[in-house]
Amino acid sequence: MRPSRLRRLPRPALLLLVLLAGCGTANTNYVTGESQRGAYTWEQEVELGRQSDQQITAQFGLYDNPALNAYVERIGQEVLQTSAYTDANTPVEVRNTPFHFRVLDSPVVNAFALPGGYIYVTRGLLSHLENEAQLAVVLGHEIGHVLARHSSEQAARSQLNQLGLLGAAVVGGVVGGGDIAEGILNYGSQATQLLTLKYGRGAEREADRAGVAYAEYAGYDATQAAGFFRALQRLGEQSGGALPNFLSTHPNPGERAQTIPELAAQYDPQGTTVDAVPYLREIEGIVVGEDPRQGFVEGNTFYHPDLRFQLSFPSGWQTQNSPAAFLIGEPNGQALIQLSLAQEPSARAAAEAFARQQGVQVSGSGPVSVGAGQAFRVEGQAQQQQGAVGFSATFVEFGGNVYQILGITSPDGLRQYARTFRSVADSFERLTNQRYLNRQPSRLEVTTVQRPTTLRSMLRGRTLPPGFTAEEVAIMNQVTLDETIPSGRSVKLPS
Repeated sequence: MRPSRLRRLPRPALLLLVLLAGCGTANTNYVTGESQRGAYTWEQEVELGRQSDQQITAQFGLYDNPALNAYVERIGQEVLQTSAYTDANTPVEVRNTPFHFRVLDSPVVNAFALPGGYIYVTRGLLSHLENEAQLAVVLGHEIGHVLARHSSEQAARSQLNQLGLLGAAVVGGVVGGGDIAEGILNYGSQATQLLTLKYGRGAEREADRAGVAYAEYAGYDATQAAGFFRALQRLGEQSGGALPNFLSTHPNPGERAQTIPELAAQYDPQGTTVDAVPYLREIEGIVVGEDPRQGFVEGNTFYHPDLRFQLSFPSGWQTQNSPAAFLIGEPNGQALIQLSLAQEPSARAAAEAFARQQGVQVSGSGPVSVGAGQAFRVEGQAQQQQGAVGFSATFVEFGGNVYQILGITSPDGLRQYARTFRSVADSFERLTNQRYLNRQPSRLEVTTVQRPTTLRSMLRGRTLPPGFTAEEVAIMNQVTLDETIPSGRSVKLPS
């Protein structure tokens, strides 16, 4: 039963906070109503969120399903209305701030929030939820982070300068050791720095309490979320202990599976809405796993069916693909290559614009021929705040677009890697093989069990798409392989 009026999350006992001079400003935590130290005013948080939202959507891409996006937006706004967002004691500037709920086109099981009301869930996370009540708790958790102003609080703890997160390096980043995920696409990104502000366990538990409260106030059975957290714990076990991003700073998922029902039991009346059927109807047919239409790697070649090109790279190098760029990294982090779109109308114009950037010193440039046709190359050094880098940038006109293939390393390393950078760029050519052009993504099929059975029996004789195991399908359905599934229950299957 839905409550007849909206209520605030009960406030805990007053906390005594010591504000350190010069380390931030006094902010109000709108979840608890108490004062805390923060790095930003609410106005600054909104601006940070707005600018970072552009980076997030460019990097991950929004999932192209207007009906699903509208559904998540509707549930998010419904849950938001039960929070302190609507409380008369909350400042007007907060109550007048629009909140945005977005579905990102990523297979990673993740949800996160940016300051100022920008909340994201991935299609990967949606495929692992079983009902609307679980979605309501996840969205409520992220709403809690925004209203508790955890980003501002943690930024103050990290002694980041207010609004000092802007400004990527001139050619996108620097080269050091480590994972390619720390590479040139993300370096200096305001959004990335905000997302890497690790909340403390206290903040995560506070967001959990908020998520349960807001979902319960909206009439949902928040205890349903326990099944999702058990599934996340299994995902971590499957990956050798590497928790999904949604759990990277959170309390142990097993602990949360126990505490979520305990938190929900505090509310009277308790929410009863589950809404599994409408939820599964909304997510049926979504892409699961990587979407090859946006590019995929096979062997030492990157294929992009929609843009109809391919690119080869050295054996053993790491790769990372996103809607914004395709990255190739030398295993020891000594060199990086980024394939992305340029903004200028021709290869020559793009090369000239690149060469005009502040700090860029060109040692050589001119037209070249690559597999796809004519191109223009510029090489030299670029001076950044973190030091100088050597680069080789090739710009290719193909299919109505201009592509930038940028290799970057240390100034001394350019002598070693310049030939590799050129070789990769020269391999850019038209994709004609129908085997790759016709590659399609796996999609979620929802089927209703007609008689009691097990998932193992349902999968017997069924060929799963590449990248999926029977155990992963079980986790996606929040069941075990040998657990009896009653008749009438819906099961999600990748096909």
